[in-house]
Amino acid sequence: MYRRSTKQRLALAALIAASATVITLDFRQNPGGPVRRAQDWAVSVVAPLQDGVGRVLGPVGSFLGSLTEIGGLREENAELRRQNEDLQSQLRRYPETVRENERLLALLEEKDWSQGAKRGARVIGVGPSNYEWTAFIDRGKAQGIGEGMAVVSAEGLVGRVVLAAESYSQVLLVMDPEHAVGSRLSGSGQTGVLEGRGEEDLRFDFIDPEVGIEVGETVVTSGYDKGIYPPGIPIGRVTSSRRAASGLQQIAFVRPFVDFGKLDHVLVLLESGPIPDQAG
Repeated sequence: MYRRSTKQRLALAALIAASATVITLDFRQNPGGPVRRAQDWAVSVVAPLQDGVGRVLGPVGSFLGSLTEIGGLREENAELRRQNEDLQSQLRRYPETVRENERLLALLEEKDWSQGAKRGARVIGVGPSNYEWTAFIDRGKAQGIGEGMAVVSAEGLVGRVVLAAESYSQVLLVMDPEHAVGSRLSGSGQTGVLEGRGEEDLRFDFIDPEVGIEVGETVVTSGYDKGIYPPGIPIGRVTSSRRAASGLQQIAFVRPFVDFGKLDHVLVLLESGPIPDQAG
């Protein structure tokens, strides 16, 4: 293959350098003078050379420029992959969520206390404080949920809605010290008030001191809550009881049926909630 000699390459470089020097001389020279003619000649020599160099180096420059964009493209590609994985994960969970809601509905349709309109919801979080026992669900006003409505699971009473936003709600759990529900002993039919203590067992007050209480006896809602809780919702079983110091009542301790540490899906009873006061 033909190759230019070193002398030829040096001569070409010198020519280009000289031409560039001439071109950079003050352009305000006399148009007809020797310097201006030399500039015109230099441009005619250098311009084609620059065009040729540009044709060769242009693709190289574009290639080098694209290399600087690779980092950004990689980050964008990683983000798209992450979003795709999130969507795939949601799609995989969706059938399981549907099956869980169908299971809850099927179980509750067999129970008298769960009759009426219901709305399935998923538990998405718990209360932020160690001094309150609440849970957040992914349904709200847009799905017909309102404050005061009873919340249940297949095992029994969960609590009631205390705050309903557009698409989310907060549920006060039965174990919260601020929660109280009218309750009934299934054996004797004795009624009283069941309160949360922030502990594993609930406290059942105002039981007649002469009534016999059996360990293992079931406790259900009495319905004496101005309509908040329909009667007959299972709450838990008696673990122990004792006579109050005053001797005027007995106190029972009740273990909830619901395992709040594993709570994932619930149903909101849409026809429950406080009955409006009737004026006049």
